[in-house]
Amino acid sequence: MYRFLTLILITITMASCGSKDSNDEIKLSSLIQPNFSFTYDLIECELNENSSLLDLESFFSKNINKYKLIISNAVELSILFPEKNTNVSEFIMAIESNNNYETLKTFVDQIQIDKFNNIAVCEFIINQNNGFDILEYNKNFNPDYTLIEILICEYNQDFNYGSFQITIAKFINYIKKLGIPYSLSYVQNKSNNGFIWINRFHDENYEKTLINNWFEGVEALEIKDEFIENATCIESNVYKSYQLF
Repeated sequence: MYRFLTLILITITMASCGSKDSNDEIKLSSLIQPNFSFTYDLIECELNENSSLLDLESFFSKNINKYKLIISNAVELSILFPEKNTNVSEFIMAIESNNNYETLKTFVDQIQIDKFNNIAVCEFIINQNNGFDILEYNKNFNPDYTLIEILICEYNQDFNYGSFQITIAKFINYIKKLGIPYSLSYVQNKSNNGFIWINRFHDENYEKTLINNWFEGVEALEIKDEFIENATCIESNVYKSYQLF
């Protein structure tokens, strides 16, 4: 489960560290906020006992044109399935929108009207967590292969996005040197003093590149240490992602 977390950045067993050198520095960094560009929701679902993935696929195939009319390009929906799980019963609907609660609510209401609950039970809670893309990968890649790692993280005491952004910049500069088909999103977690770190890999051979390059350099070790100083990630899960629209 934590394989990618170790390869990319940190370990789940990180310990909280230190505090800032001065209260003024803490207050100043707390004022810095990301330039959010979208809202993000993760809706957890579980297939009913008598339902299958074929039923799920059939449901969306039958209704997808209707849903596209409702969202009018305002919502992106992906289905996330746990990696390397042959007996899939749980999945996540990952929904990216542009701070458009009403459109998203209309879509959620419609799939319930269409009796989606006959196939799966979902926690339809709309949080509209703010997010932005730290790194986008716009080169050619296999659209049928996107692996996503979702990390649930909390800032350590006296740390925040303002203190963390320098480490993020160092990480992005370093990862660009590796040239792997990779993208990264940051989502603010409204429920706590934390964030959701979303790694996306667009090629099956990315792991070999990371192993060959990430563990070797002094710069990589410094970035890991800085990440650990800023935040503690308490959960990491890896999914295969399939974008519906």
